[in-house]
Amino acid sequence: MHRQRPDHTPADVGELINLATRYAKVSQRVAAPKVDQLNAISAAATAPHLDPAALVVGEVLSRIGSAWEYGWQPLDLVHGARRRTSAAGSKWTARAVLVEADGTRAAERAPQEWADQLRVLAARHDHCGGPEALLAVGGRASVADWTVALVTLDWMRRLPRSELLLPPPSRWGQARRRSTAAGLHGKSAKTLTKIRALLAKAESTEFPAEADAFTAKAQDLMTRHAIDEALVADEAGESIAVQGARVLIHHPYGLEKASLLDVIARANRTRAIWNDFSSCVTLVGVPTDVAQVEMLFTSTLVQATRAMTQAGRDSHGTDTSSSFRKAFLSAYAVRIGERLADSSEHATDTYGTDLVPVLQRQAEAVHGEFERLFPHVTTGPRRRTFDARGWNAGTRAADAAVLPAAEVGPAHS
Repeated sequence: MHRQRPDHTPADVGELINLATRYAKVSQRVAAPKVDQLNAISAAATAPHLDPAALVVGEVLSRIGSAWEYGWQPLDLVHGARRRTSAAGSKWTARAVLVEADGTRAAERAPQEWADQLRVLAARHDHCGGPEALLAVGGRASVADWTVALVTLDWMRRLPRSELLLPPPSRWGQARRRSTAAGLHGKSAKTLTKIRALLAKAESTEFPAEADAFTAKAQDLMTRHAIDEALVADEAGESIAVQGARVLIHHPYGLEKASLLDVIARANRTRAIWNDFSSCVTLVGVPTDVAQVEMLFTSTLVQATRAMTQAGRDSHGTDTSSSFRKAFLSAYAVRIGERLADSSEHATDTYGTDLVPVLQRQAEAVHGEFERLFPHVTTGPRRRTFDARGWNAGTRAADAAVLPAAEVGPAHS
């Protein structure tokens, strides 16, 4: 007994996929009838180019490959999917990225930073195997699986270009490239490891005096490290290395968190720019300063979150509204920025005038790279918040915050 094959051309299948995609964006229930049609065609398909499931997965994998050429990186893409689709969409995207990486042997060919991101994704998400494991062919995919795949496909079709901070796959060549990060040689990496360990202890202890001791040591290490890096490189006549790095900003209160990162970057001679579509901030600066900004942001955000939660408890739970927390974080960022700016100016004066030409050359190099990456920057109005209790509480918390070594790093940039 022979099953009659439906008369569907590739164009028909493509049109049905597009229609089902629009329905999937509304809801799984609305998409269900179209998904049933797709599964029926999939079950009867005699070749991959007629199977809707294979076509959808194939297009997603192709668009992932194109995204790399347009400046996206593995963690960026998964984070963006979480922001613009759903938690399920983010997980599905992560699995698709790993499938694409297997197919292109990315782990063997990519720069170290890229390979590290793939390892992070592999540790967080189950590796599902080949393309068919993303969306079952032959009419066996569930409505839920189809909905996630179609919504993710729609998002990837609208994916804008990003800035190339690492070489894309087309520039990897046949052999694995060394890390592109400059300035993080063995001694420097060990110093940063020690500083991270000290900051972790400062953030975890419940005793202010102990936190101050850990932070003071971290501050001493960072200051010495920054001065050594700047002076040694200058005396050796080395060109000034500038790099870009993306910091993924998690919601809620993404813009307020980004504002905190921005003031920290400004105080440490690093440029920062917010990308609302992918919910990330790109930092541009010399490698040591970029690492310094990231560490200080992590430390102060931990302290701000803890202080914000405590402020809500102290008021018997009445100050947990969104407006209060936005105001709290905004005020915290403003005050931390003021403290860091004062510390940076004091440290620069303390180390004398020998560093002035070094700082100037580094500032020019950072500005040049920023202009190359972002030639058409626009500045939007800052969001205002009027919760006075949140603003006052955030200011008090920033005054009490323990600032790691990054605040006195102007000797290096």
